[in-house]
Amino acid sequence: MLYNNHQAQKQQYLFKTYVGDLNNDKIPDEIYIREIKCKVSYDDEDGSRVCRVATVILYEDKDKSTSWTNSNIVPCSFCSEDEKDPFKEVKIKKNGFSFISVSTNLPSGMKIKKTITFKYDKNRNNFILFKVIQEMESYENGDIKRKVNTETIKDFGIITFSDYF
Repeated sequence: MLYNNHQAQKQQYLFKTYVGDLNNDKIPDEIYIREIKCKVSYDDEDGSRVCRVATVILYEDKDKSTSWTNSNIVPCSFCSEDEKDPFKEVKIKKNGFSFISVSTNLPSGMKIKKTITFKYDKNRNNFILFKVIQEMESYENGDIKRKVNTETIKDFGIITFSDYF
């Protein structure tokens, strides 16, 4: 599916769509991930990189919705050192959702899985960063070494979906 963003005058493509009840109101909501060609660094002279923009749409009824956008949460298609797409999926859970990405650092081979979870805050009518889990797996002398780092709202304060960087 092709979208035309009139403001930026760039073509956008729908990459993934997820549907589920994000705020426990029994009305299906949507998360769209769009791709757009963008220049992400000085060495990317032709702008051939693909940036991803996530949009969360919360439906109140057939005619009324609220949406939020973030261009920092879903990694670009070639943002991993192993040149594989690090984005894996969005999991919709009770009252929220999680973005999951996995990348491998070269030459060490360290695998990093990052899960970023947002929960709906009814008082703010917004999605708030709830938890960030970073699981690292590396090999040392033939043994697998695992480390998990978890940060919660107590660590980073109130961060809305649109403001996450």
